[in-house]
Amino acid sequence: MKQFVDKLNRLEEIIASSLLIITSLIVFMQVILRYGFNFTLPWVEESARYMIVWFVFLGASIGVRENAHPSMDTLQQALPGFLKPIFRMIVVVICMIFCVIVIRSGMNVVISAYGMGSTSPALQMPLFIPYLAVPVGLTLMFIRYAVQLKDLIVGMFKNEAKGADAS
Repeated sequence: MKQFVDKLNRLEEIIASSLLIITSLIVFMQVILRYGFNFTLPWVEESARYMIVWFVFLGASIGVRENAHPSMDTLQQALPGFLKPIFRMIVVVICMIFCVIVIRSGMNVVISAYGMGSTSPALQMPLFIPYLAVPVGLTLMFIRYAVQLKDLIVGMFKNEAKGADAS
């Protein structure tokens, strides 16, 4: 499991950073062409938009992995020590449920776009490809939350074992 998660981490980082770099370069190129040569490429804005969408959803998964998402932890801090991991588990399970709901909704949109054969105006790319960012990103987030839940459960049992050994 650890090898899978490590490979997933690396793949996410490579794809997300590549998308950000490529988007920055093509938008910079478009600015130079537009203001320097009075010429524009019709596909740049559309491709940049789709790459940013993919970057955001991959970045959201990375944010879950790094615990970088904003959270209100005032309630958790006010709880007694033994309730904190239980509260955190409840929050993680709620996040996992949210992911499942959005994955299902996103897949419905992807299936609909695929079935209609919709394409983007400039790139003529099938629209289900950019729409896939939602279920793929949320699936990755779900995996991250599942790993967090497993770690919380293992941590609770380790703490209980330490307490039992001490007595």
